[in-house]
Amino acid sequence: MVEFEIDVFLNPKKYARRLPLEKIVADTKVYRQGVERYKQKIMDHEDVGPIIVIKHPHKELYAVLDGHHRYYAYLELNINEIDCAIAGDYSSTIFHMTKLGLFQPNEKITEYLRIPTLKFQKDLEQFLTEFLIKPEKIKQLMKEYIKRIKDL
Repeated sequence: MVEFEIDVFLNPKKYARRLPLEKIVADTKVYRQGVERYKQKIMDHEDVGPIIVIKHPHKELYAVLDGHHRYYAYLELNINEIDCAIAGDYSSTIFHMTKLGLFQPNEKITEYLRIPTLKFQKDLEQFLTEFLIKPEKIKQLMKEYIKRIKDL
């Protein structure tokens, strides 16, 4: 029986190891803007975290489980080795299902759910950071907001 290491998804850096890009396969359903965003982050030397992969049960081959956009960003930047966290060895069937992207969210989920969620998270972080720096400004904005709601 194959054990599924959930901690790999929670702490991928803890499990990271360098793998040659040529030994990794990934589905092609990616959102172009996501690939471009990761390319820029990589070129700016920002930490994008390891890609999570599963290993083929009999070959030295890995399929991307999480990190398709990062994978294609590395590929387009001609980077030969990347940090990966291996979630485990799986049956050939699961490996090929992963390779075909059957566990990957479809591009509409990425476009209409994942990207807006990431934007919301970034906006919230900015709001909270500003709140800590200038709490009086935020309090004033909240008062104005409450007044507008009451005026409706």
